[in-house]
Amino acid sequence: MIEATRSFKALSEEFVEIGFRHDPVAATNVGIHDYDAELPNDTPEGFAERIAWLSGFEARLASNVDRDVLDPLQRVDLALLRSRIAGMRCDLEQIRTQSRNPVRYPETALLGVFLLVARPFAPLEERKEAMLARLMAIPDYLSGARACLDDVSTAAVDIASEVALTGPGFVDDVVRMLLRGFPGEAERIEHAGARARLGFLQYQDYLEQELRPRATGRFAIGEAVMNAKLEREHLLSMDCAALDELGRAEIERVRGLLEDEARQRDATRSWREQLADAKRRHPESLHLRESYMAEVERARKFVEAHRLAPMPDGKLEIVDTPVFERATTTYSAYLPPAPFDIDQTGYFFITPIDLSRRREEQRQQLEAHSRAAIPLIALHETWPGHHLQLLHGNRAGSRLRRLGDSTLFAEGWALYCEELMFEQGFFEDPATRLFQLRDLLWRACRVVLDVRLQTERITLGEAVAFLVENVGLERPTAEIEIKRFILRPTLPLGYLVGKKLLIEMRDEVKQRLGSRFDLHDFHAALLGSGTIPPALVREDLRTRLGVG
Repeated sequence: MIEATRSFKALSEEFVEIGFRHDPVAATNVGIHDYDAELPNDTPEGFAERIAWLSGFEARLASNVDRDVLDPLQRVDLALLRSRIAGMRCDLEQIRTQSRNPVRYPETALLGVFLLVARPFAPLEERKEAMLARLMAIPDYLSGARACLDDVSTAAVDIASEVALTGPGFVDDVVRMLLRGFPGEAERIEHAGARARLGFLQYQDYLEQELRPRATGRFAIGEAVMNAKLEREHLLSMDCAALDELGRAEIERVRGLLEDEARQRDATRSWREQLADAKRRHPESLHLRESYMAEVERARKFVEAHRLAPMPDGKLEIVDTPVFERATTTYSAYLPPAPFDIDQTGYFFITPIDLSRRREEQRQQLEAHSRAAIPLIALHETWPGHHLQLLHGNRAGSRLRRLGDSTLFAEGWALYCEELMFEQGFFEDPATRLFQLRDLLWRACRVVLDVRLQTERITLGEAVAFLVENVGLERPTAEIEIKRFILRPTLPLGYLVGKKLLIEMRDEVKQRLGSRFDLHDFHAALLGSGTIPPALVREDLRTRLGVG
């Protein structure tokens, strides 16, 4: 047993150290700062090296670690590691995202610099050097990645083009920030900025002049690969057919709840009409951020006062969504603190109104921030949603646990929190319940669309129309929604499916504990497992709560 434990710990450390050596931007994102001045080797040779290491690592893990001699928590860690490897190998070897997704490369370059700007993990003087090194590396990085792209869809090129076009403006912002802090280094700062701008412009030119004419591939990964990803990475017992059935059933169920809620409020008008009225009640565009700040603080106090979950230490800042993320971030997003950074500041992004759009589109954007919807968005992203959960995840027991990134758990938890806060009486405006049910309907539609888009049972245009018809989204919003998800198979379904799995766990524990059940203690145990697949959380709870 001792030898098996030692082997497992050594292999776990290798996975963290070598895995992040292969991906310096991911390393920065989790708070490993040995490679902050580098970008990944995202060339065909670099990916081949990564694949070979993963294959060999998985074989050594299988031959050197006997699950049966590990203790219960270590068994969960082992299953977590296996699921992470399965997901990575599926992406690299079966889906071949490096060959199909031209968006990942400008996003990686932008994120690599943005993380150094946004997170104060070290003095600006130190971070500045890493920023300049990454800015200088962008042209070679983007040039080297081109050789990977041999199976690209026109939809992927469209999204990549939007992201790459934001590059020069983002670089300008970084250069201005550095010049304010280090005016004596203007020449080298401006030189690094010029190189980075050139890199994005050259990549944009490559997308339009070289890649688009030969972009005849499909974005869909196919049913067999989708099922393998669901089973091996997410540890789900449901396949595409079962999920499609689940999504359709939830659409009908939630539509019924919406219609009932609308009738109780006003029997003469539909839920769509009532939501349209509520959308017209919104803050002015210049006051969006302060409106969100007020609701975030109200949510924090409510969670604390009602003792819904342990309140971890960690700051929260509310800022504008980075320019390069706005093409795929409709309303808001959240950037958690890195698990291995001392500073535990999370960032709640609000996408500002795009003043370059037509007046009608600006109105539609602003209506998405209805005063009745803001509390829902705020609690989903902050308290008790993503911010609270990921602060707990960053304190999970092992290094592997702290690196957990299960979308089923993270997005499932945030959606679960919307229902939790309704149950606890947080909603002040009755229209907030309508928005919550509409958004739940939206998440049910995501399950169906995720499956059907990835199995080529629906076109992009039909998917947009599906959201407009069933959820009442404005067409521009629906288009951004579909763009956001088509290159991230299994992410869209994670919200609703994750929520349902968490509710099942709560009901199971409540039934077993009876009068001893305490919501705060259940949430403490749940959150203490880390951001890991719900199937492993269920296994973990048996040990943590003694309900096996």
